[in-house]
Amino acid sequence: MSTRSFVPKSELFEWIRSSVRRRENVALRIVTEPQRDTITLRLSTGRLVYVKCEDHGPLDALVLLAECEQVAFSYSSVRESDRPELMSSDAFLKWLDASDEAPAAEAGTGGATVSPPASPPPPPAAAVGTAPAPAPAGEGDDERWSGTLRGGQPGRKGGTAAVLVVVAAAAAIAAGGWFYLTGADPAGGTAETRAPVTTRKAPVRGGEAGGDVVPESIAETTIWPAGTTHRLEGLVFVEGRARLVIEPGVTVVGGPGAALIVTRDASIQARGTVREPIVFTSAKPVGQRASGDWGGVVLLGNAPINRGEANVEGVPRDDPRSAFGGGQRSSNCGVLEYVRIEFAGYPIGAGDELNGLTLAGCGGATLVDHVQVHRSRYDGVAILGGTVDLKYALVSYAGDDALDWDMGWTGRAQFLIVQQHPETGDTGFEGDNSADDPQAEPVSRPRIYNVTMVGSRNPGRDQRAMVIRHGSGGEFRNFLITGFPLESIDLRGELTAERIASRVLSFGSIAMSTIGPDGRTYFEDESGAGDDDGGFDEWRYFSELAPDVKLGAPEALGASAWNAAEPDFTPVAAYVGAGSQSSSPLNEEFWDSTGSYYGAVRYGERESWTRGWTAWPER
Repeated sequence: MSTRSFVPKSELFEWIRSSVRRRENVALRIVTEPQRDTITLRLSTGRLVYVKCEDHGPLDALVLLAECEQVAFSYSSVRESDRPELMSSDAFLKWLDASDEAPAAEAGTGGATVSPPASPPPPPAAAVGTAPAPAPAGEGDDERWSGTLRGGQPGRKGGTAAVLVVVAAAAAIAAGGWFYLTGADPAGGTAETRAPVTTRKAPVRGGEAGGDVVPESIAETTIWPAGTTHRLEGLVFVEGRARLVIEPGVTVVGGPGAALIVTRDASIQARGTVREPIVFTSAKPVGQRASGDWGGVVLLGNAPINRGEANVEGVPRDDPRSAFGGGQRSSNCGVLEYVRIEFAGYPIGAGDELNGLTLAGCGGATLVDHVQVHRSRYDGVAILGGTVDLKYALVSYAGDDALDWDMGWTGRAQFLIVQQHPETGDTGFEGDNSADDPQAEPVSRPRIYNVTMVGSRNPGRDQRAMVIRHGSGGEFRNFLITGFPLESIDLRGELTAERIASRVLSFGSIAMSTIGPDGRTYFEDESGAGDDDGGFDEWRYFSELAPDVKLGAPEALGASAWNAAEPDFTPVAAYVGAGSQSSSPLNEEFWDSTGSYYGAVRYGERESWTRGWTAWPER
């Protein structure tokens, strides 16, 4: 790791330019002056794949970087990333050039007009063949638009032109075509840049109850602008190679049987922010909503599953748009970031249902980060094969399982919270390999770290924290499990139990408290007719893992973890904090190496990662 003291911003930008041109894989930590924001940035083969500033999203982080005067930064060489690209090398170099030279303006004192040129320039050589250039004004299907953009943040020194370039970068994420973006600051200076932007913005009709009705098929790249509302009526497919871009603050409402289905080869870019999450919810008025009001969100990909190819539930089997699975481990279904999905889960027929969020055959390039599924009638999150990863996910009050996997899921997950309802819900995690062929490959073997599982504490409910069955493997570390009224962890099937000996299935660093009808029965008696795993004794196995696994540990969560309106999952017991018998996450790019503690939230954390963008509406 290399470290520098404060230097002019231009020196950092020149250093980054050199790294981009050399197609390096580097991670940077940048502290800005005078704002003292901390920005994390990552390049993979010269492409920008990650940028964030505390609770700000990528675009806000770039704005903050453009606004600063000096920086201190450190960097290190890292491995090539499988994250989806935010900006190509060429586009990022353009952003660096424009942001380095752009004049500054006081926030809120000036604006800038976005307008297309009379004759659009041709795309640079690097973009030729990736997408057609837009037709001249008035020709073709492209919707030309103009408007005022204001940069900066309250109390900050803003850079209007730099903000415009960031907006251009956001458009570049969507794909092809070109627009000019021209900005003027109050001092009379101007800055001009051009950047890729896609075909059209979705129409906005203000004041209509329930928002615009979305057509059944989205077959071209479409943008739903920030703050708008869109209504799903029936199954809506994003298909072909289309991309649906959903901007921060968008609300999507669904009626009975409605669902958004992103088919193979298509993708979704739904990037909310902590202050403006994207919300999928019921079309019914607030106060009348209930679980199962609409279908949910379904992402289909081409990553491997253990049955070759399959069809997702909720879509007619003879519809080719229901297919998922393939041979592309990095299949990219898109991005879900700062997204809430509420009141979903719809019955289609016997054993055929839509869940809150379904990830079927999605690969490692898919990004699912800061997602809440609330009051789904069925499973909260269902993962069917693939290699997709999850990070910062919360499932509250699911009607069935909070997280259900099957068909050979081999992805990773870190920082998950499960919250059970006192009157509904089954299991926290239900993990399967294949009910038809438990030996099928690839074998389900997720690696999951830093999980908080909060049961209902209702002795009248048969709720378990985890059921692992039908040959599933997995690696489970740094769990905090409390309040489940039936038992903690149940292995089912002889093959599943045999996975323990082969280390395909393993557990460690788990703290359990208040489990079972009496609060002290951590595992059900499976003797005699109750034996469902070839005589495997869960009580003995987990007891022998002590002190790494703590049975009967002191309650680590406060009463607020069971608050129905605004729960707090921050531990109140120091024994679950860093430096305990918890495990250190693996040394891979995905993992947050600071998560060496029990549960999804660190003991003593001042503000949980759930704050600001989550919600627990009853109706």
